[in-house]
Amino acid sequence: MADAEKITAVITDLDGTLWAGILAEKQELKLDKEYYAMLKSIYQKGIQLFVVSKNDAEDVYRAFKELGVDRNIFTAIIANWDPKYLNIERLVNVTQLRPETIVFVDDNALERKEVGKKLPEIYAVDAQDWSSIEKVKFLKEKKEQGQAEIDERMNRYKISIDSHKLDEEIKEDPEFLKTLQRKLSINRISPDYLDRFTKLLVTTHRINFNPYKFDDYDKTLDYLHKKMNEGYCLYAVSVFEQGVSLGLSGALVVDVRDKKAVVEDGTFSCGIIGRDFEQKAILALADLLRKDEISELLVNVKFTSTNVRVREIFEDLGFETNKKTGENVVYSVNLENFNPKNDYGWIEVVDEPLKLAYYGIVSVMKFFEKNVLPLFKEKSKVVSLGAAQGEVIGLLQKTKRDEFYRLIEDKKVDYNKIDLEDIKGEGNIVADAEDLSGIIKGESQDLVLAIELLEHTEHFWKAVNEMIRVCKIGGHIFVTVPSFDYPKHEYPIDLWRIGPKTLKSFFPEGDFEVVEFEAEGDEKFPRRSMILVKNIRKCEANCELPKTGKVNWKTGLTVLS
Repeated sequence: MADAEKITAVITDLDGTLWAGILAEKQELKLDKEYYAMLKSIYQKGIQLFVVSKNDAEDVYRAFKELGVDRNIFTAIIANWDPKYLNIERLVNVTQLRPETIVFVDDNALERKEVGKKLPEIYAVDAQDWSSIEKVKFLKEKKEQGQAEIDERMNRYKISIDSHKLDEEIKEDPEFLKTLQRKLSINRISPDYLDRFTKLLVTTHRINFNPYKFDDYDKTLDYLHKKMNEGYCLYAVSVFEQGVSLGLSGALVVDVRDKKAVVEDGTFSCGIIGRDFEQKAILALADLLRKDEISELLVNVKFTSTNVRVREIFEDLGFETNKKTGENVVYSVNLENFNPKNDYGWIEVVDEPLKLAYYGIVSVMKFFEKNVLPLFKEKSKVVSLGAAQGEVIGLLQKTKRDEFYRLIEDKKVDYNKIDLEDIKGEGNIVADAEDLSGIIKGESQDLVLAIELLEHTEHFWKAVNEMIRVCKIGGHIFVTVPSFDYPKHEYPIDLWRIGPKTLKSFFPEGDFEVVEFEAEGDEKFPRRSMILVKNIRKCEANCELPKTGKVNWKTGLTVLS
């Protein structure tokens, strides 16, 4: 691009490009003043500026006013939910601008790839690299023009655009859509992925079936745990295009019983609007339900001014309005004879396991970083039981893993990991946390970690006794464990739910000092308990199975208060 013979136009995205934040999700916007100044500078040189954004036009105009953006520098502002490549193709067709003289700036790699595939002559620039535009020789040498000359040229393009209906000029070509290699997978999720699932429900509203119902992360997480315990199915939708994963793009909360399925809550990411993934995900869900001999699918929707796109989704599919009360609508379809208006055959539904990056458990990570990591002292001895990969504390993330092991190396920490399996690449000791005799000497460890371990042991009290046995006087023990409201997740087994009272009882007052305790979720009925204790005097390790446990007949879990 630096040596381009001529540049006539720059097409810019808005969210993540002209400003930080997502307008449609009502996030706080922050104008990129340097980028905006560059746009104004090339406008003064007679370069045509266009906006192509997935937003509602009225919202864009309001944001421009609030941020002090002069909309008059843009020859056209195209804000709708059509694919950007389609809007740009329409724009090129109407204005007759030569594609090889156009620059398209967008923060989304997928948008740039789609434009590049449809209009390969256009220069598609990552928003992070916008400064490369300033380095184009043609633009550097081009002189500023008088306002009359700028207006005259702009008006020629405006008249051309106004005399056409852009949205009717070019329609999507099914054959081209097939070349985009769009794929979708839908899977039931385990509790490990509830963090990502929850965030999607809380932060997305444009295609949310119940906008703003979920505005608090912790309350939403509690709600989802409760639903899982009640037997609800939580489906995660992940999508791909041209080999690029868009990650978790849909979340559906479904109550399945008595041959009927009800989608009580659901949402899709704004990033997939206009690509037909939403409709295909509903069809994929219907296919899964049919296989389970479900005959009727209902979807609860509460309409606001924000989520009108949801109506389009279900009307496009051919769902019927089963019930309507004010803003609340129940859509329904008989799965036994359902014939959708379109099967969106250019999107392939793939039977693949859920591919989401696992970033750990947020509450555990925060507790660990604040209270436990500082205990990794110079030449200290630390043992981690049952979590060789450190996945719960975020060590599957490369940057966190590198930082963690750099700290261990710098401080010369003697760090050992115990697990039932030989985990490739971890160098862990294969052993059972219930019996470490002959492996770890008594009173030898400065810090003992048991993160999300106890629920997976057959005799958790034996594992607790081993922690106490190997911990030095003056040493610390850190334990986290699912409590009352955490769903069952069998790997390799899942037997116990241990509440705050029982967890604290493992470490008798007088022998141990509670340094920090935290309950995740409701204080009286938490979903997880975390404790850090200090061993203050020698004691006998004689923890036993409490006699107060109750078996949950639905899950088979033994719950201890």
